[in-house]
Amino acid sequence: MHRPKLFSKNTRFLLHLLFALGASPASTFGQIGAEPVDFEQALQLALDNDPRYDLVAERRDAADGQVEQAGVRPNPVIGAEAENFLGTGPVSGVQALEVTLGVTQVLETADKRRLRTELERQRLASFVWEAEQLESDIEAEVRKAFVEVLLSQQSVALREKQLELAERSLSETQGLVQNARSPQVEETRATLAVRRQEFLLRQSERDYESARADLASLWGMVPAPEFEVQGEIVLEEEIPSIEELAAVLPETVILKRFESDRQQRQAALELEEARATPDIEVYGGARYYNEDDGNLGFVAGVAVPWPLFDRNQGNIRSARAALRSVEYERESRRRELLLALNDSWRQLHAAYADARSIEADLLPAARETLEAAEEGYRRGQFTQVAVIDSRQELFALRESYLEALGRYAEALTAIENLTRPATLNQ
Repeated sequence: MHRPKLFSKNTRFLLHLLFALGASPASTFGQIGAEPVDFEQALQLALDNDPRYDLVAERRDAADGQVEQAGVRPNPVIGAEAENFLGTGPVSGVQALEVTLGVTQVLETADKRRLRTELERQRLASFVWEAEQLESDIEAEVRKAFVEVLLSQQSVALREKQLELAERSLSETQGLVQNARSPQVEETRATLAVRRQEFLLRQSERDYESARADLASLWGMVPAPEFEVQGEIVLEEEIPSIEELAAVLPETVILKRFESDRQQRQAALELEEARATPDIEVYGGARYYNEDDGNLGFVAGVAVPWPLFDRNQGNIRSARAALRSVEYERESRRRELLLALNDSWRQLHAAYADARSIEADLLPAARETLEAAEEGYRRGQFTQVAVIDSRQELFALRESYLEALGRYAEALTAIENLTRPATLNQ
């Protein structure tokens, strides 16, 4: 069943992975493999089929039941009592029998029912925050898996191109050897290059299959079907500073939910303070006297516990300490986030610098070197070995570029998950 997304997309200042997103509807299991899958489709499939949503929904329903139960008044107690019968002397037989029928009702004081209901409502609200955090976690999982598939797919394409060029070089070398223009060792070297590329291609294909299996598992699809993804990882013109990212943390889901925790513990404290006031128990009924041809009278009573020893002081103390600890828990969590954010930012900065350097400096130089080697080979100035070496250097840089993009995307995904702004209002 199609599950609608719980929260709308947030506008983020960190726009980084610019995937080619079409206007096509979300994919279903039956459509996977028919067309390349983009990121939005991959994310929606994961959101629609993640059992954790159902788990949160059921837990929330259970909490909703507790809200309902908290607002229920105590039940009255109906009682009957018989005395002065089957004894000896004046109370032998049933001549002196007395039978009392009555109802006892506990009257809650200090507004306990309202406070109890408010506490359960605050607990119910925590599941809304849990659902929002779950969506953020799922998006991070899908983004990471999607990037791995995308880069593995590009790596396979790169290996296939390398193999094609190696086979072409082998064919050319075999022709030169047959015409006695190159030694036999050159053919052996070219054959080894083909075998090496075949090995590397098989290795890349295994990595590709593993990455697709990881992504498909997020859709609940095992074994993974045959499918491709489409998209592009684009480097930003510049990356945000660590100060800019740290300034966003107070507005994130992770830290905002501590306000919900504070309200919940405040409600718990107020309830414990109210429980220090004892409830009143009232009783009313009728009593039948069997002697003297039967007489009837009414009885009534009231009972109030005397808080001589137990004034709920221990529970109140614990509730106050729990309320005070919220700020320390929040600050501790904020420091953990800062450490994780700083680590991810450093990885992002390093990957960004590597990718920019390869893209702007090394790749153009490698292309020029290859073009010069090919031109020199055609003129007879260089051997084919020079061309092969230049080509291998170019492809090695392309592989390094893909690896840098992968590190960039992974770090950026972690940062976005850490700095995702909350969409809920307290």
